[in-house]
Amino acid sequence: MNHKTAQRRKKIWQRAKKILNSVLTRLKLLVRSLLALALLCQSLSVYALNGVSLLVLRLAQSIKWVFLGFISLLRKAKIRDPILAVILVLVWIAILLSNFVFQGRYVFEGNLVVQEMSFIYTGFTKKLFLNNISGIQNLDIEGSQPQSLVLTGKFSSDLDPQLNEKLSQLKQLTIELPYPKSRLIFTPTNPTQTNAISILKFSINPESQVNQLNYNSQPSQLSFCLQSAKEKLESCLFPDGLLDNYLPSQAATVGSLELQLGQQPLTVSLTMFNLPELGIQSDIYDLQELSFQFIPEIDELQLTTLSPTRLLIDLPNLSKTGNSQTEKPPQWFWGDIDVKDVSFSKFQITENVNDELKTSTIISGEVRMKNKTLKLQDN
Repeated sequence: MNHKTAQRRKKIWQRAKKILNSVLTRLKLLVRSLLALALLCQSLSVYALNGVSLLVLRLAQSIKWVFLGFISLLRKAKIRDPILAVILVLVWIAILLSNFVFQGRYVFEGNLVVQEMSFIYTGFTKKLFLNNISGIQNLDIEGSQPQSLVLTGKFSSDLDPQLNEKLSQLKQLTIELPYPKSRLIFTPTNPTQTNAISILKFSINPESQVNQLNYNSQPSQLSFCLQSAKEKLESCLFPDGLLDNYLPSQAATVGSLELQLGQQPLTVSLTMFNLPELGIQSDIYDLQELSFQFIPEIDELQLTTLSPTRLLIDLPNLSKTGNSQTEKPPQWFWGDIDVKDVSFSKFQITENVNDELKTSTIISGEVRMKNKTLKLQDN
């Protein structure tokens, strides 16, 4: 009986040994292939070295370590029990997998100069985005409003006598902006005016996406498009496509804007608007425009921004407004924002949709992660 049991164990061990030898042979081939792939990626591109090949190289080294350790243990222990051998294989595989699953957390840092960027705000409460921008020379807001805006003050028109007569009789003017292509523009009538228009604060809601955030130094302009993260990027790129089926009541609220218009004369320009007091109502396909002068008596104005809303801000010239060369520049961006899906790219669009080209907006900088640094340059 004991003799038959010994023979049976011997046969099981021989089968297990063949299986183990086959597994070890394939592991050896896998190690060689991964090492070769890592070296190939390293020779092809610097970016690959810090991305794909780094992962491949780490995987190959880990498998090699597991493979050599397993062989060494088998030789030292002289294992005869096939069940124990299989258990050891499973243990080593578990160690290998845990090396990748439980990697820990690494800090990713970057210092970049970019032309344009986009991101999604992932916080759970409304977050301050822009803070106290004063001395604005032009404020252009494109997008619909869920509620009517009421301007209080004196109104006039230098270009249209009939419109001027109607406006002069009003102390309040209601403005409706029902379409995603509706525009409201505030511009100081006297270009030499300072501190006429100010953004007190601009807050964004959770799951809001800031697209095409762009700053141009000449002229000093800040622009971006705010939309819901649940909508496609085309909402910002092609708002004309929303006109047919757009309902402001169904649009997502993505932020709120608080303005201070000052006490100096302003020029108000409107596109695709309704003015109930004047009996003016725009058609969805009629890009009717209107301009008039306005001296605010109540200079604070609050707007609710729906998806999508585009802002274009002509910023003050800091070199002229600063009192000294050592004065700290204003902090327009509040910072400390939880984000995801950060993108440093833009689309170059032609009349043919198939020719759409996505290009990088990174000018220069460097990124760091786990004691490794990668310098970036334009293209």
